[in-house]
Amino acid sequence: MIARTLAARERTRVPPGANEDQRLRAVPAEDDKPRDLAELCEQFVLVCESAVDPLEISSALEFDGLNDQAARELYGFSDVFALAEEMYWRVPRQPAEPEPVADPWRISKLRSAMHGLIYGLPAVCFPAASGLLNGPGALRALVVALLSSWALSQGLAYLGYARLGRSDPVQAARVMLPGMTAGTGATALVMALTALTGHVHLPVLAFGFGLGTYMLGATVLMVLGAERLLLIVLAPAVLGSAAFLALGRPHYLEYATWGALAATPALALGLATWRARRKSGFFGRRRGATAKKREAAGPLITAADLRGALPSVGFGLVVAGLLVFPVAAALPGRPDTGALIASLPLALSMGVAEWTLVWFRRRTQRLLRATREVPVFAHRARLTLFTALLHYLTAAALLTATAAAVMITAHLIHPHWTLAPQIAAYLALGGAMFVALLLQAFGSRIFPLITCAAALAFEVLWRRLGVLGQLAACTELLVTLTAYAAHVLGKAVRHAP
Repeated sequence: MIARTLAARERTRVPPGANEDQRLRAVPAEDDKPRDLAELCEQFVLVCESAVDPLEISSALEFDGLNDQAARELYGFSDVFALAEEMYWRVPRQPAEPEPVADPWRISKLRSAMHGLIYGLPAVCFPAASGLLNGPGALRALVVALLSSWALSQGLAYLGYARLGRSDPVQAARVMLPGMTAGTGATALVMALTALTGHVHLPVLAFGFGLGTYMLGATVLMVLGAERLLLIVLAPAVLGSAAFLALGRPHYLEYATWGALAATPALALGLATWRARRKSGFFGRRRGATAKKREAAGPLITAADLRGALPSVGFGLVVAGLLVFPVAAALPGRPDTGALIASLPLALSMGVAEWTLVWFRRRTQRLLRATREVPVFAHRARLTLFTALLHYLTAAALLTATAAAVMITAHLIHPHWTLAPQIAAYLALGGAMFVALLLQAFGSRIFPLITCAAALAFEVLWRRLGVLGQLAACTELLVTLTAYAAHVLGKAVRHAP
């Protein structure tokens, strides 16, 4: 169309050296101009079919040399804008299909399944550790460790992914290494303050510190694309805990189990440090060149980066609270094995959530290219959202049923109808977390944080309701987030690449 327009402009008879007024009054040559409006629409059919506003057509007409005088004398319209508006309504909208582009959201289902295992396997360590974590303050220390580790790891992940999106893996590694170091120091400080607030045995504090350092090391490895190393990291703790539980928790294996549990956070920190140093160019012949790039890149973390990480830190804190508070509120003393592993299916379902999120983005990108009307796109995008949520809830329900069957067979829990409300509450919480992650992926981070904090506050203030309060809070959270997501993600501008 551009070539056609340029050719028509060349055919327009404008005298050499003409002034601006003469150029504005110039009209197409008698032999080239269309004889009526139908022929003019045919000449500009590609422009008319793709135009979203008559102004686009008027611009094309003026670029082709047709001015207000020509519109009046040749077609009987007051000016070019009136002529363009008539052409806009005469020619139906049939925009040309854009050229196909590579799908940036294609990922392997195996990778998502591996992520699900990475999220879920650490839960095997808790029932093994519960028999070793005795004494006063154990539950409080574990709750503090979970809250701080989730908050710090979410903030670190934001900083890493933000730098990865703005620059390259080298700069992301530069941020992750000192961030992990600072997070490890913060975890040690939190556990020390926990010890000062009450008498807590040293093994409990060591387990909480190990949990925090594992989360930080795992975050670094996942941001830098080294998820497979986490299977090596988790192997000692998971295999040692599984053997300890399978043998009936014998006393002679307690020290060996502690050693296996301690090996996992040590491996996480070691491999994460090695990976970050390797990515940042600390090793190798180009160390000097990499150092110059570091100096040119400016400061590692700016005040704007820290402000941007605050919503992620808060989200990690409140989500950990939603997961932990029902367990902590129901148990006055040492944590029960069945209660601690109740969230195992929810952790495993995060792999399904990741794949479903990518599936949603792929589907909406196709809709964006194939749909011509904005209201139609909004309707189809919302149907896709509900379908994605149904996919996730179905997968989470199947994982929950499988986990419940395994726990009942292993005599870790006893089946009773009172488990149904708690299972429903965790399923609703999983669905809410999926929608919250979906909103965060599209740049909406404040609303999920506020709604999750409100749900946690409801559970804390109305803790006397027990499981019913948890079910009401999680269900309301799921409904609120889904309604907001349907409103926000129905807008085409949210899906622009």
